[in-house]
Amino acid sequence: MSISIDTRIKAKTALVTGVSRGIGKAICRQLSAEGYRVIGTYNQGLEESLALQRELGEVEFFQVDFGIRSETTTFLEALKGRKFDAIVNNAGTIDFQKLGDYQISGWDNTLEVNLGVPMLLVAGLQHNLSDGGSVVNIASTDGLIGSFASIAYSASKSALMNVTKSLANNLGSRGIRVNAVAPGWISTDMDTEVVGEAEKMTPLGRKGTPREVADLVSFLLSEKAAFITGATVVIDGGYTCVDYVMKLENDIEVG
Repeated sequence: MSISIDTRIKAKTALVTGVSRGIGKAICRQLSAEGYRVIGTYNQGLEESLALQRELGEVEFFQVDFGIRSETTTFLEALKGRKFDAIVNNAGTIDFQKLGDYQISGWDNTLEVNLGVPMLLVAGLQHNLSDGGSVVNIASTDGLIGSFASIAYSASKSALMNVTKSLANNLGSRGIRVNAVAPGWISTDMDTEVVGEAEKMTPLGRKGTPREVADLVSFLLSEKAAFITGATVVIDGGYTCVDYVMKLENDIEVG
């Protein structure tokens, strides 16, 4: 399903995947406010996408299940002939499984959505992307550490950071910059009670907001980041600076 209106006013065009909620919605709002015509995707968030379309007006959304390869290729075909100044690979999925009864289907789907699709979209749209354009991949600090019940998610985000470097190598001759953003704990509608513990471990004493991630994406897409490519920028309030045991030692021994 495509949701669209006449968008001839906007001068620049950005593709943003996963716009119906959280970080993707914030990125869509931010880029729209900065003068981008946003072409976005959603999977199950039809009502949220319709509401965002009514709010922003000049957007075009496609329903795509990126876990199904044929839907990705159909979406790419629909974009044939379009020109883009920016691509933001935000859509993602997470699969929680304990290793003892691991089902490989969860691994396959997670790597398809989180890693395969960003690669497919950039490779498939490389000639649609303007010289001097920019790509931002949304990774995660989970890709910097090992996991317990979300092994595929961590692996996919770690690999996405490496793919970011490879794409930067290949597209740099056209002045196209490719970077990744690795958010830590961000406050979204997917928060759980356990996630609240992150605030206690974060030096800034809180979780981040989707708008803060959107601001960073905006910076990386802009000319202000003209000499930054192949980088992964962590935005986590300092969370990955902290060793849990060292913090406990400080809290108990030093007080």
